[in-house]
Amino acid sequence: MRAFPVVCYAPFDRGYRIVRGNAMTAIRRFAIAALVIVLYAAGASVRPAFAGSPQDTKAVQLSPEQLDSGKKTFEATCSTCHGLDGGGAMGPNIQGIPFRLGVDAVANVIKSGMPGGMPAFSSQLDAQQIQQVVGYLLTLTHKDEGKVTGDAAAGKQVYASSGCANCHTIAGEGGDNGPELTTVGQLRGPNYLRNTILYPGTDLPQARAFLESGGQLEFLFVHAVTKDGRTVEGTRVAEDSFHIVLEDAQGQFHSLRKDQLRELEKQPGKSTMPSMKGKLSDRQVNDLVAYLAGLKGAQ
Repeated sequence: MRAFPVVCYAPFDRGYRIVRGNAMTAIRRFAIAALVIVLYAAGASVRPAFAGSPQDTKAVQLSPEQLDSGKKTFEATCSTCHGLDGGGAMGPNIQGIPFRLGVDAVANVIKSGMPGGMPAFSSQLDAQQIQQVVGYLLTLTHKDEGKVTGDAAAGKQVYASSGCANCHTIAGEGGDNGPELTTVGQLRGPNYLRNTILYPGTDLPQARAFLESGGQLEFLFVHAVTKDGRTVEGTRVAEDSFHIVLEDAQGQFHSLRKDQLRELEKQPGKSTMPSMKGKLSDRQVNDLVAYLAGLKGAQ
């Protein structure tokens, strides 16, 4: 078993590792957060926040520049919980929510928050910024997750022959450099899986233990150079104000003090996972997607 460099961070959950701290506390907090999300998605906690019937959606007339500002504010403030496209992460899918609830109701939730779940942003965003965020939300529509067209049995062979198990775990077997895939078919649609196979690193998942990790992106690629000239590149495992821990492509961990670094560059879009574009045929990619889409854990 490999040694893991431990520094005193709040626990950081990668799905199968907790770095120091009270594991039961993390689990309880995550369970509470998950319950809030389920209730929110089901509408059980929406009704108290929106007393009375939903208001009619008003036309929000914003310039392209204002919509771009709303997009940037959403990505900086809201995407941690709701995903970069509003499709859901730690929080629920909110694509199209202004059409269902009305823009005033959505603006009120952004401003005032919801008990036990979403925080209030009235101290961070002014009325104009909130209007811009709602206007941007009006541009988001439900995205087609795509269809499975390949052969799952053939895809399993592609998975094995391509060395995917060196970095990924399925049902307890495989490596741990990348995300666990045991239930990936429940969490990700075919289009997402295909895009990740061809362009890894372009749409990173949010950390699952949001309350413990601060909603950091998982598997973020980081380039670091120490003051003595040593270059370290790899996937971020944990980070606080003073340290960062990286896992390189060979599975080795590097615990770095930030005050000892000359460069520290986070590079979304890059990944230690190799792209399969040009390495697999279209048919092999479709088969691999079919195999991964069928991974839904114990039935």
